[in-house]
Amino acid sequence: ILIAAFAIANGAAYRMINGFDSYGNVCGKQNKPVTNHHLSGLDNREKSYVFFMDVLDARTSLEICVSKCPDRELRTMNDVYNFYLETGSQLCDYSYPPDRYLSAAVADQSTTGPCPVLPVKISSAILFRCVPDNIGTFIADLVTMINNLDPISRIVSDIYACRYAIIGLCFLSLLVAFLVVLLLRYMASMVVYIINIVVALSSLAGTAVLWWMYASSRIALEKKAPETKLKSEQENTQAFLWYSIGATIITFVLLLLILVMRKRVALTVDLFYEAGKCMQHMPTLLLQPLWTFFVLVFFWIGWVVVFGFIAFSGASTPNFRLVKVARTAVIQTQKTHKPVGKDTMRQCQFSYMWWYHIVGLIWVSEFILACQQIVIAGAVAKHYFTRDKKNLGSPIISAMGRLISNHLGSCALGSFIIVLVKIPRCILMFLSRQIKDSVRNRLFPNLLAKFMVKCCMCCLWVLEKCLRYLNYNAYSLVAINGTHFCKSACDAVATLLSNALRVIAINSIGAFVLFLGKLLVVAIVAGIGGLLVIKFHPNVHHMAAPVGLIAVFSYLTAHCFISTYEMAIDTLLLCFCEDCRVNDGS
Repeated sequence: ILIAAFAIANGAAYRMINGFDSYGNVCGKQNKPVTNHHLSGLDNREKSYVFFMDVLDARTSLEICVSKCPDRELRTMNDVYNFYLETGSQLCDYSYPPDRYLSAAVADQSTTGPCPVLPVKISSAILFRCVPDNIGTFIADLVTMINNLDPISRIVSDIYACRYAIIGLCFLSLLVAFLVVLLLRYMASMVVYIINIVVALSSLAGTAVLWWMYASSRIALEKKAPETKLKSEQENTQAFLWYSIGATIITFVLLLLILVMRKRVALTVDLFYEAGKCMQHMPTLLLQPLWTFFVLVFFWIGWVVVFGFIAFSGASTPNFRLVKVARTAVIQTQKTHKPVGKDTMRQCQFSYMWWYHIVGLIWVSEFILACQQIVIAGAVAKHYFTRDKKNLGSPIISAMGRLISNHLGSCALGSFIIVLVKIPRCILMFLSRQIKDSVRNRLFPNLLAKFMVKCCMCCLWVLEKCLRYLNYNAYSLVAINGTHFCKSACDAVATLLSNALRVIAINSIGAFVLFLGKLLVVAIVAGIGGLLVIKFHPNVHHMAAPVGLIAVFSYLTAHCFISTYEMAIDTLLLCFCEDCRVNDGS
């Protein structure tokens, strides 16, 4: 908050909004001199737009403020001069008078000025910057380059052709996920077995359909003459083969797990039943991930805005380098210093502030997620330890009140521990990328360094997962017992170790069943999507592209809903263990 307030107070938002030239002058404002250069501190109140001498090289181009962007193509310096006479907008450097436009030589037209690179394209003012109207040509060139990559082109075209089906099925995934949650809520004892049976049948049916589609496409391909076979059809047949093999392996593993765990599935029924009663008495608990998502989005937007203020903090000063300007028969020029690009010389207090701001992004995001966990755990714990469920009151509001009054410090400490592991992981990921792009003639040292970095990243990943699991249980005990984070973490370790077999059995079965519930949502929605694509879009090159995208969205949707159930089950397990420890389960 202090950084945000300091950055907003000193960040000069108008510099980000209006833009500024290569001499540090903000366009559209009266400027104060900030350097010893004679072109600093200009009155640009009549010049509101940033103009690039070479828009194709905007990073190093000289930038000036102009009163009007070119509204027609200027092919010669005579056109540039006539544009000045008509509009009063000078497109050459401030120190280059208009009466010299007609005598300008080729050497005077470059990225660093003093005059723009010809021809000057028709431009429009976008966010106070002169942007060529035919910028679409450059985008089209980029699209053409991407389209030359045939597989990517076909996949993108397939997704675009099925866009309405994808959007509709994303909404359908919301409905299906909600129905699965309702099944968990009202038929907890039955849904465990239903999910196992349906997933087994769905995986078998899906695998059979994939093999059938592979056989059909292969038979159809074999009937065609070799000269009429399309490459996309051959690729599609090969893809169906690999998808079928992968689906067969996944189906075999799922059936094996269901068979092995069938005797332990009954252990989770009571736990799911209690979680169902929690959702029945507290239906708004399902909306907690939604509120958390909105809070995260609001924070991320604010973070980006503050980052913009930090980026434009301090006093603008031109960034000079020595540029040799050739002598011509028309104009006698001398070696001079010209501004190349621009830089913002930040005040000393801003030097490393953006680093801390990035750390704050990770820390506050983890803090918000920790607050959600404590709210859910507090509400579920109150439901568990309240004998008369009719006198529950508003457990979610009560949990929020206790969070604000007592547990914000625990959330901050737990989330900071995650940051201490995540930041080194991010640094190692950056180092790994740097090693990958390093010089190839140092092959062995690079391979050794890459191996060491990967090992460190793997260890930190495992450590982060362990700390997250410990933090989650510590947050639950913070909400249950009202103790601080460190004591709750120690109690969580003791509870988990003393009930290791029970925790492993119930958590593994519960997590597995909930995972099957997510797969059920994916299987239903992706299956419907596949049928719709076959029926209404039979000419797609790669059917796996739109169906795969549908599967990803449906899984994310199911995860948001069912994760609340998972949090409730884990909290109930800890409540039960604490109840057994303190009250002998009575």
